[in-house]
Amino acid sequence: MARLPEYAVLDLKLERLPSEALLNLQAERLRAMVRYVYDATPFWRQKFEAINLVPDDIEGLADLPRIPFVTKQELQDDQAANPPFGSCSASPPSTWTRFMATSGTTGRPLRRVFSARDWQTVLDRFQRNPVLGPGDTAVILGPIDGLMGPMAGAEGLARSGALVVLAGLYPSRTKVELIRELRPTALSGSASYLLHLANVATEMGVDLTAQGIKGVLSVGEPGAAVPATRQRLAERYGAFVNDGYGLTELFPLGGGCLHSTALHVASDLVITEIVDPESGQPLPPGEPGEIVYTNLIGDTQPLLRYRTRDIGRLETDAACACGFTGARLALAIEGRVDDMIWFRGANLFPSAIEAVVRGFAELGDEYRVVVAGDEKLPTLTVEVEAADDGEGLAGRLIQALQAAVGVGASVEILPPSTLPQAEANQKARRVVDRRKSPPPHPSPIKGEGE
Repeated sequence: MARLPEYAVLDLKLERLPSEALLNLQAERLRAMVRYVYDATPFWRQKFEAINLVPDDIEGLADLPRIPFVTKQELQDDQAANPPFGSCSASPPSTWTRFMATSGTTGRPLRRVFSARDWQTVLDRFQRNPVLGPGDTAVILGPIDGLMGPMAGAEGLARSGALVVLAGLYPSRTKVELIRELRPTALSGSASYLLHLANVATEMGVDLTAQGIKGVLSVGEPGAAVPATRQRLAERYGAFVNDGYGLTELFPLGGGCLHSTALHVASDLVITEIVDPESGQPLPPGEPGEIVYTNLIGDTQPLLRYRTRDIGRLETDAACACGFTGARLALAIEGRVDDMIWFRGANLFPSAIEAVVRGFAELGDEYRVVVAGDEKLPTLTVEVEAADDGEGLAGRLIQALQAAVGVGASVEILPPSTLPQAEANQKARRVVDRRKSPPPHPSPIKGEGE
């Protein structure tokens, strides 16, 4: 039976390896992983055979582009044809100890299992550089059932010795009361919900900045990567705001640090590539594109060159001031290919609009982007909330949007609490496309690597 080596994960030095040592480690693990998936899974063996590729063809990182991409749609189709977990499952079912699934916002939810070995890897990854410990209290604001990130975070924090409070099912006002009484060290939740909860606290007369909170972790959506959103969170909670990042299909992958808001990606666990969303061609550091990951260590449902649909760019500096030498996403997650708006010849991401809206102190936290008309003559309206249009607010917002995204947009100012409020168990959906014939998003390549 095919097996992977046992890899060390706990050692903090893995995050600070010199460049040559890190590349050698990745190359060694890539060779082992390619052989493993070829021998252990019909899914990958068929993909390799379709392009006459054999494991011995992959000798190092330079051969990575020879490996075919895999997309979420392929995995969804495979699980539908080979229920319940698909033909890319490699480890014996007797070793599986955790089950979870993706959110299902982009089609059939993907079912994900972790072997005891894989889940130990996840917890060791948290443990090698723990942010909390004995005497600390962490309140997790969203649900954790079936969700990889919150589940791993809760178990990792408990393993580090912190008191973990699972508050996902509590009403928002109860959560505020809990924060006031427990005075936790840290909170975690989506950026949208954290902003909503801060508004609830204000209505209740609770000053969150006076509750002793030291850290706020934003998870589940890229909101905290937007500087204006991160600033709002920092002001309302009086705490350091960090961005947590991971994919159910892979692992919890990283976050920022006190020195940088760039996402630090655990490069002993995955190889990170940036490719052109349309052509699939690799892009150099500093250029934005679709993020592609190759699992180097997991034995359960390992993915090679997985197209995430997330948009990011690699940092060009060799290392972070904190000492981290692995791959870093310079501006965190800048958007998703699926959320990209093709508008009059330009590609727009909701995060760019969010950066403008959240920069206006007069505006509330909720906003919505409505695209209407048709493909030939689309219209773009940004709906925001404010008490009034004092001092030409709409005009100033239109000018700011024009300067930031380069296209003309209209603005509709709505009364406070008009737009749907963020919920703890849902990702915010900011774009409504009402065009008669919306143009398709660029489709990722499903075939061979170039």
